[in-house]
Amino acid sequence: MKIIIITGMSGAGKSQAIQILEDLGFFCVDNIPPQLIVTFVNLCQQSATEIEKIALVTDVRGDVFLDGKDYSLADYKEAKDGIELIFLNARDEVLVSRYQETRRNHPLTNSTGNLLEAIQQERKSLERLREIADEEIDTSDIKVSQLKEKLIKLVENDKDNAKPKVKIYSFGFKYASPMGADYVFDVRFLVNPFYRKELRNLTGEDQTVRDYVMSFPEAQIFLTKLLDLIEFVIPQFYKVSKNTIEIAIGCTGGQHRSVTLAYLLNQALREKGYETNLKHRDIKKNRLEH
Repeated sequence: MKIIIITGMSGAGKSQAIQILEDLGFFCVDNIPPQLIVTFVNLCQQSATEIEKIALVTDVRGDVFLDGKDYSLADYKEAKDGIELIFLNARDEVLVSRYQETRRNHPLTNSTGNLLEAIQQERKSLERLREIADEEIDTSDIKVSQLKEKLIKLVENDKDNAKPKVKIYSFGFKYASPMGADYVFDVRFLVNPFYRKELRNLTGEDQTVRDYVMSFPEAQIFLTKLLDLIEFVIPQFYKVSKNTIEIAIGCTGGQHRSVTLAYLLNQALREKGYETNLKHRDIKKNRLEH
């Protein structure tokens, strides 16, 4: 089990970091008291659910680090293999500016009465965890996309192999166009197997239907161009922190042509190493109402 613990200065980007790790497949918990981390990790290890990656955020909220209360976490981290502690930091003036922009209260403001003093008190209380951290990231002058790149380098064995997930689904236009897809492709221009009696009650999940649809040059050309386009745009989306790409392919009823193209696109992307999810929205609808 891979365990990432994120801590650091309030306002340094811990919330953004946990969202990034969640998109990378981590089971995430925000604002967990350090005293509960040991218990939580043990529960995950004993659970029947196969949790392979955990990311936890803990900080000074609730004064949990004051008066030496962080010692149990520091000792636990040093004693247990497989835990990586990432400390997010930023300059005092940057943190002051961020709090002024958001108009949020610093967790220690009530005990100090002054924002800068609260930041300085927090920095002092976190010093031990900063010293034992495996990595420290200064977010003073970086964007969220750059923070993502840094985290990927830290948690992935090979950044070049990190790819976004691709969701593919077929649908029938007669049952309404989809909402929320990044790309919607219309394949109603292809020859319809519905008008072949022996294929009418089959679907694009059947090899005979796929063979028929793809026997026409237009279908082969379309699939080639579609794959080229998707392979081009996926990395572009990833650069702007979009981790899931949604592609919808539609025909009239959502049983033959769209299912065929969605099936073959999914197969081609998986062969190229992409993590995909394939669904056929309307494949079980009434096939006789075309």
